Amino acid sequence: MSAAQASLTLAQGPWQVRVLPALGGAIASASWRGQPVLRPSVEAQLQQGLVRRSACYPLLPFSNRIGNAQFEFDGQTYALTANFDNEPHAIHGLGFQRAWQVQSSSAESLTMQLTHATPSPGQWPFALRATQVIAIEGDDLVLRLEVENTDHRRAPCGLGWHPFFPLDSATQPTQLQTHWQAMLVNGPDKLPCDSTTPPDTTQLDTLVIDNCFTGWSGQAVMSGPHHRITLTASPTLRCAVLFRPPGQPFFAFEPVSHPNNALHGVTPAMHILEPGQCLAGEMRLSLSTAPSIL
Repeated sequence: MSAAQASLTLAQGPWQVRVLPALGGAIASASWRGQPVLRPSVEAQLQQGLVRRSACYPLLPFSNRIGNAQFEFDGQTYALTANFDNEPHAIHGLGFQRAWQVQSSSAESLTMQLTHATPSPGQWPFALRATQVIAIEGDDLVLRLEVENTDHRRAPCGLGWHPFFPLDSATQPTQLQTHWQAMLVNGPDKLPCDSTTPPDTTQLDTLVIDNCFTGWSGQAVMSGPHHRITLTASPTLRCAVLFRPPGQPFFAFEPVSHPNNALHGVTPAMHILEPGQCLAGEMRLSLSTAPSIL
């Protein structure tokens, strides 16, 4: 049985959510009142183990890029494996690349755990244990993530999620309402090299962007033809990445705890966990009927 076949489905009230614990703890699909809230996955791609083609996957113990797959911490240099094609960087951590173990499940909630105990060369050098909860609470889909430093040394730590949302511009444009203080400008190497005043990101269907924003308010409202999504994040998730590739019927809005390449001095810095300490975050998707179809 493939990782994609070993799925669990949450079905409660208006929600139906399919989760793939063995494929990076990812969500394959999530619908509310029969309409997709997250980008539907292509089953053949899931069968091939392409977790990045899923609807949403967890980010830990860091988000986005660590420049040239290496960093210094507490006087020591660490080398990581570059894990994306044609890029020299380490990207999105290990959570989406590992199988998660199911701890408990019901019709409305699923708890999974991932243990990273004895790092090999090229892997994240610090031991950790992560717990992810996916739960349906009325009209809300709630994702919770906690990372514990189980190493004997203190360690940098970050977390977040990479949810993809569908676009249906033929029916009605999708609009984004949120607030952030600055946008990080990427250089040719796709790493931040400057910051600027955020541009207008309201009209998602015509936007082309792949940038991290700092000073994020922790809430974003995405209004499309079928429903309105209010994404609310806990204070730990103080940054956000907005990704809208050209010509694609989806976008990603990623609530994360730190900016791209934070381990190379981009601020705000990553959290530092002492042995036994934990970092936790929550993302809540609250659904309501779109104003145009009330």
